[in-house]
Amino acid sequence: MKSKLISFLVLFLLTIQVFADRFEQFDYEKFKAKKIAYLTDAINLTPSEAEKFWPVYNEFEQKRFVLMKEHHELDNKLRGKIEDMSDDKYIELSRKLSLFPKVEGELFVEYNEKFLKILPPRKVVMLYVAEIEFKNYLLREYKRGDSDSDNHGAKDNR
Repeated sequence: MKSKLISFLVLFLLTIQVFADRFEQFDYEKFKAKKIAYLTDAINLTPSEAEKFWPVYNEFEQKRFVLMKEHHELDNKLRGKIEDMSDDKYIELSRKLSLFPKVEGELFVEYNEKFLKILPPRKVVMLYVAEIEFKNYLLREYKRGDSDSDNHGAKDNR
């Protein structure tokens, strides 16, 4: 009985270590480079287009990240104790929650217009398709367990 418990604990600790190692291995710069390569290939950006596009796209991504972070923080607050709030606090919270899709939509519309000034309309639409495909590619890569693979070509991994 004691040896089974010890074996279970060792296995449990090893499992935790494997997951911890996997999460520590996330390299944002490598992820960003992979995304840039994927999207550049998927929408066939010329060097001239890329030079104009990437600063604007990075600005868009940064604003989108801030918005998602705020939404995530609010979601975490909702998981806390919210039963004892006043009606005014509930109203404030509901209004904040309902604004996120609107703000995200306005951001999307704003940057869509900026992208249309930089890229041909066809490539702007291809960008949105490529973003979806990139997310699917990452999910497939994660499921395979090779998130560190250097194989990131858009056309090779669809």
